[in-house]
Amino acid sequence: MDDQARGTDRLAELRTSARGWHGVQLAVLGFIGFCGVLESGGGDDNPHWLRVLAGVLVLAAFGLACTGTVFVALAAWPTYGPDSGVEGQSREVARTSSRLRVGIVLTFVAVAVLAIATSSAWWPGGGSGGTDAPAVRVSTSAGEICGDLQESSRAGVLAVTADGQLAEVSLSNISAITPVNGC
Repeated sequence: MDDQARGTDRLAELRTSARGWHGVQLAVLGFIGFCGVLESGGGDDNPHWLRVLAGVLVLAAFGLACTGTVFVALAAWPTYGPDSGVEGQSREVARTSSRLRVGIVLTFVAVAVLAIATSSAWWPGGGSGGTDAPAVRVSTSAGEICGDLQESSRAGVLAVTADGQLAEVSLSNISAITPVNGC
């Protein structure tokens, strides 16, 4: 087999591989778009800087994936005719191989950036002093109170906000405290 035939076969193999990768890249673009929609809809408990960073990273991942898709598309479906001759064929194989490699690397980088962006969903929820006070049902000899725990300024007293009113119950009067999802 002569050099020109080998170059043509190698170029055909590269372009077939690029067409396969192009399908994978389109799936990655769809996934990034889906994660971007999810990111914009949630995470309201996260700090503002974290939400902004996650949004920027999702947009960066989208840009990287688009750029990688262009490189792979140019390798799969070039917009120019190949050079004739063995030397031109060799240059075309090298160019196509380089474009395919760059496009694949950009796709993997885009997925990694997206993974970092979506990791903001695991940011710890409201800590001490947060607005998400746990709800409890407090049983006493006089009855029950259901509401959100509050910080008490007095020792030996449990403070609960129930129906918009602060109720303070002496610890000696409590027979049971049960955590609940809501009142």
